[in-house]
Amino acid sequence: MSTESFPGSTRVSHQQLSYRHPKAALYLEVYTPLVEEWFQALRDSFALTELRSTAPERDLVDNLQRLDLLFRDLVDGLFARPSAILDHAIAVVAEHRDAVVWEDQVVPVPGADATELATSLRHKFKRNISLAMLEALVCLESALAYGRDTVGLSGQALEATLRGSTPLLASLSVLHDEQEMVRMRHLTGDPREIQHPRFTVTDIVGGAFRIAPDRFRTIGPEGQRKIRFASVPPSRLVPSTPTMKCPAHQLTDEKGRPLNDEFWDLLVDIYRLSGRLT
Repeated sequence: MSTESFPGSTRVSHQQLSYRHPKAALYLEVYTPLVEEWFQALRDSFALTELRSTAPERDLVDNLQRLDLLFRDLVDGLFARPSAILDHAIAVVAEHRDAVVWEDQVVPVPGADATELATSLRHKFKRNISLAMLEALVCLESALAYGRDTVGLSGQALEATLRGSTPLLASLSVLHDEQEMVRMRHLTGDPREIQHPRFTVTDIVGGAFRIAPDRFRTIGPEGQRKIRFASVPPSRLVPSTPTMKCPAHQLTDEKGRPLNDEFWDLLVDIYRLSGRLT
């Protein structure tokens, strides 16, 4: 199916558009436009506004659990509304269903119709959103501990440093899935794979995975510090499929910032509103 006929986002390179691997088609014509729609729904969400306003009344875990549910509800809403973008995404999935990673998903049966494919894709999208949140929380919890306990930051200085540390998440977003798992195992020293729903928000906040302080470094002068990962050995893993950037890293907002930064900022907001950055 031609990517030039895709009716959604145009923020992809001509080089990518000319690439015809099924995985490229799935990323460019399914995952990327749906992620873009999801972020817009997040910005417009009254439920998010309400969660922010009432967050100081709850602890961090409760707020993060509610945020995760909100994320998943937005996916349900996205799939409940008929749209050309969704119809096209389902058609592309039907064409390339064997290239979709359905592991731990609601796997569509051979010959599944559009409704069944939509159900499977919705389940996959919800799981991926929750997993992205867990991976971001591992980075944020670990960077928070490093900034507070090793660098000695607190309050506004700690918050500003964390907000400027979005490349922590971005550095995982440009890797192949297999390389990302290797990178995360190196960073945490934990051989287990971070999977949802095997692990939850409660597990991550409770310390199920942590990146050790020696895996971080700070850059910038005092008052403008940012946290980065220390040098990571290059992976010798040769991916079996093309490496595609995470859609939330590929897409940008009106200021040119990756949508991953928006996601990171929201998590920092929840930490601040929950009293964790004092």
